Amino acid sequence: MQLDDILPVFVYGSLRAGEFNYKRYLDGNVLSSIPNRARIRGSLYDMPYKGYPALLVEKINTEWVYGEIFELLNFESTLSNLDALEGYIGIDHPDNEYERRVEMVEVWQEQSKTFVAQKAFVYLYRMENDSLFYKQTELMTDGIWRPREISENLT
Repeated sequence: MQLDDILPVFVYGSLRAGEFNYKRYLDGNVLSSIPNRARIRGSLYDMPYKGYPALLVEKINTEWVYGEIFELLNFESTLSNLDALEGYIGIDHPDNEYERRVEMVEVWQEQSKTFVAQKAFVYLYRMENDSLFYKQTELMTDGIWRPREISENLT
């Protein structure tokens, strides 16, 4: 892996600090345990039949999806574990549940009280592989995913 390929990861669901997959995949594998707040233009959907969210990013999106950004320690192994969690097999693989893409996100800078654009890895949902997506998802209009009770049973 080249140095250019080492980017932070934007998370918006079960990998956020305090959520059920953070402890399993990121705790001890990130530079700082205090997450940086971040946001991306997109649409966030709750998938109650799966217990986790879906992020879609289209060019015309004007809504914000809020999450956190982390710099990974043990970059290759941690990213590989995240890929497995997200069902990412490889670039544009037809069986991917999520695509790992490099996207521009905005990261909150506490000192200046502004958001600053930065590239990060983001996992985007492949809704074309999910026959229930249009029938059973709910748009999270505030751009923040909150796990339901059932999510805790999935760990």
